[in-house]
Amino acid sequence: MAPTNPNPGLVHRSQPLLGTFVTISAWGADSAQVQSAISAAFAEIRSADALMSIHRVDSELSRVNSLAVSNAVPVSPELFKVLQIAQRLAVETEGSFDVTIRPLADLWGFMWKEPRLPAEQELKDVLPRVNFRHVELDACERTVRFRQPGVSIDLGGIGKGVAVDMAIAKLRELGVTNAMVKAGGDLRVMGASPGQEFWTVQLEDPLKQGRRINIPLRDAALSTSGNYENFFEVAGQRYSHILDPRTGLPVQGVAACTVIAPTCAESDAWATACFVYGAPQSLERFAGTFPLRFVLLPESDSTGPLRVVASPNFPAALGPEQMP
Repeated sequence: MAPTNPNPGLVHRSQPLLGTFVTISAWGADSAQVQSAISAAFAEIRSADALMSIHRVDSELSRVNSLAVSNAVPVSPELFKVLQIAQRLAVETEGSFDVTIRPLADLWGFMWKEPRLPAEQELKDVLPRVNFRHVELDACERTVRFRQPGVSIDLGGIGKGVAVDMAIAKLRELGVTNAMVKAGGDLRVMGASPGQEFWTVQLEDPLKQGRRINIPLRDAALSTSGNYENFFEVAGQRYSHILDPRTGLPVQGVAACTVIAPTCAESDAWATACFVYGAPQSLERFAGTFPLRFVLLPESDSTGPLRVVASPNFPAALGPEQMP
């Protein structure tokens, strides 16, 4: 006798997109409808890439980066909305989130996976080009203009979240009510997994020892920014790809920051912003708005245990929490 399927109608599909693997899980009574909706959702993610990728010379963002220092560049409603969200967040976090970070990411070599330790003078030369106030948005004309040369926008801190939201919207439009879309450390769910009242999502172990924890999530988005995926070491010092736009240096002391929000654009951007802004300030100012969870590095002894601090509204782990 063939084994029964414990999750009838559940479909998982993955594709290499957005510089990572995007996985869509969905289920419904009509499997053909689900499969068709998933295909359409992947098409939405590809359109998001065409909108915001800095690795594609034909993307709309690449066009803005090449032209906006000379002229006010008209942009699509979709790209303008993302830039508006990013600029509001920059103000709220005192510049901790800043889409003009690209010159710094280029300097450190993270953009092209060739990391290097820049000289102090190099940082001094680049920092004046990194400031969200250099970007002028005209809502009436829906244009973008850079106020000085050398400015370049990177939407890596919010782009995956936007793409996930677009995929969820397409699934919902096509009649799917239970799904999860995951792109690297960013995900969003609607409804629940088969036979459950929620989706079970995993938080990565910053030490990469397999000690993940599971938490419940329903009709919400979750994003984690961490120092454990993209980094290099010099003389025992770890330098991660998450840079403080105000100093030009990689953030120290934080291993991971997880944020839960209504949309993935919000969770993605706020996870980066709070990682840079720091645990004490973020928990004091924003915990009432978004559930937050930080994994902090030991302050002095690099071999000491990690420490977890979270807002009271962050979901409890399903089962014993094995991470420190």
